[in-house]
Amino acid sequence: MIRIAVCDDDATFISKTLKYALSVAIKSSELNPDVRFFTDGTLLLNDFQSGVYYDIVILDIDMPKINGKELASKLRAIDMSFFLAFITSYPNEIANTIPYRINAFIPKDGDVTKYSAELTRVFTEYQRIKPERELIEVNKNGEMVHISLPLNSIFWFKFLDKVISMKTILGEYVLSEKTFSKIAEKYLCKGFFEAHRNILVNLKKIRSVGENAITLDDGETLPLSRRKRKALLDAMAGNIMLEVT
Repeated sequence: MIRIAVCDDDATFISKTLKYALSVAIKSSELNPDVRFFTDGTLLLNDFQSGVYYDIVILDIDMPKINGKELASKLRAIDMSFFLAFITSYPNEIANTIPYRINAFIPKDGDVTKYSAELTRVFTEYQRIKPERELIEVNKNGEMVHISLPLNSIFWFKFLDKVISMKTILGEYVLSEKTFSKIAEKYLCKGFFEAHRNILVNLKKIRSVGENAITLDDGETLPLSRRKRKALLDAMAGNIMLEVT
């Protein structure tokens, strides 16, 4: 099921305008989503920080406590895969929202038809190129639970002392899976590379490659097998070409 988060501090606008526009767009795009409404951006941020994911996020720009652009920046640091739409009373803000990888910018001009048409476009486009997510069973506070997270939020998988661990933007987890070869079989074809024995690294998270070490986007250094260095560089080049095309 697609999950949608809507955040606007104007509860009246949500109840009288936005909910109707959303209902029209949902019907037009034939979705059956779970929609959550927020009037406080910090609560939405708390959801993301707690591991709750959303496929589509709709934000107002002018909000107290944390404005829409600040909120978008914090959410993007956690998850780059969700679709993002801004609805705002300040149409001249469009150029300032480009860095947040927006999928729609909708001025608050009172035209409900325009709102629903643009939201329909976003929903339809999302279904066409739905970002890949992973459902992984992990040990969380002593209990095995399934978490859903975007593939590009994973830094690496490691196998050490008979335990498989995974590092994500939200932190590190211990996996329920005990066989590292099964993890390798699943993720080597999804943009990961075995840089060293029992270490799979996400190619998209590599900042630089040294003679015998890799530096990730967050500054962490991982060992690199010398005999795998050329293959890694080739894999990174192929991954970049794939992204460009």
